[in-house]
Amino acid sequence: MSNYRWGVIGLGRMAHSFARFFPDSQTLFGVAASDVTRAKAFANEFNIPQVYPDYASLFADPKIDIVYVATTHNFHYQNIKDALLAGKHVFAEKSITINARQLSELMAIAQQKHLILMEAQTIYHMPLYPALDDAVKALGALRSIQVSLGINATDPADRLLNPDLAGGALLDIGIYALSFVRRFMSTTPKLIATQMTRASTGVDDRSSFLLTNANDEQATVMLSLQAPMPKAALLVYEGGYVHIDTYSKADHATLCVTGMAPETITAGDWHHSLAYEIIDMAKAVDTGDNPTLAWTYDTAVLMSQAREAWGFYYPNEQAPLV
Repeated sequence: MSNYRWGVIGLGRMAHSFARFFPDSQTLFGVAASDVTRAKAFANEFNIPQVYPDYASLFADPKIDIVYVATTHNFHYQNIKDALLAGKHVFAEKSITINARQLSELMAIAQQKHLILMEAQTIYHMPLYPALDDAVKALGALRSIQVSLGINATDPADRLLNPDLAGGALLDIGIYALSFVRRFMSTTPKLIATQMTRASTGVDDRSSFLLTNANDEQATVMLSLQAPMPKAALLVYEGGYVHIDTYSKADHATLCVTGMAPETITAGDWHHSLAYEIIDMAKAVDTGDNPTLAWTYDTAVLMSQAREAWGFYYPNEQAPLV
């Protein structure tokens, strides 16, 4: 695996975690922010050699190979587009865009320029899930999936409750639940039904989803932005089931085969979840193979279809979303 030089834009909580767990096999080379003082502080904290006066300067630097986009959701589309047009591979925080139409356009640009565009979706990179793929072979066909996730975002000033920053449960936490469903369904999920209740700020608060696919696999998803709920997932097969707690960064799961004692399946270490993502991105740039992008697109379509069913659009967003 090659050692690539990375640039970071958007220096909030996720960027700090990204830099803190950045693997030694890659080089964190440069940062840019709307506030240069903030960029300098970030660079000093993580010993990053290059600070740029703006995003465009970072994108234009030929020494940068990969751009990590960690701005708020509402800026992702333009940030990613600018980076791709400048010839940079892009690794973008979830949700990668606010709708599937935006993502489709960006995917076309990446393909035309032979660049890797990847979403920083932890679920697609944790070692546990390939291990589970092997473990469940003895259980027969997948029948259904149940997924829930809830947090307690009650501060009206929180970006999660701000429609101008593309807040709401779906793009911030629902992306985990729906990505999990996509990761384990054998074919593309189809949205059968959905419902949503808004928060006082207008963003989506509580929602539920019913999904199926061409192989008659079913899934139910429950989300809550302002009430805690277990971050739990259940995979139900003909011959047993798998239970996973904290599935967004899981390193162990309980395998229950009918008539046998439960077994713990362990792989990886959740503390290294961000490093797994970064390494997989570097491997994708090495090989030109981007195995998670189709999952990312399918999930974006589901979220866009759900918001259209709800009649929920962000400021200045135009229909159709897919």
